[in-house]
Amino acid sequence: MAERMVPSPRYERLKQLLIEAEDRAHEVRQAYQRASSAMRSGQVWTGPTATTWTNELEERRRSLGRLAQRVVDAVEEELRRSPPLVTETEADAMRREMAGRM
Repeated sequence: MAERMVPSPRYERLKQLLIEAEDRAHEVRQAYQRASSAMRSGQVWTGPTATTWTNELEERRRSLGRLAQRVVDAVEEELRRSPPLVTETEADAMRREMAGRM
């Protein structure tokens, strides 16, 4: 008789992780937006040094956004490779493995 299939604990954890990663990625993309907008307004600080600083700030914001998206992409890829259902034995082994990591 075939073993009963149950939801994969790993798959479920990856779904939760994806939600968290997407939330953090959104926060990262917005992190310097306010400061960057204020600097670009010309009402906070002006001149060549201000322009250089603002350009660096914006580049860091873009770079952090790209890195955050790479995390989201990696979690999505892992989720695609993970079956949503596994046997009870496999689910038990996954739960033990996940508990051992905490």
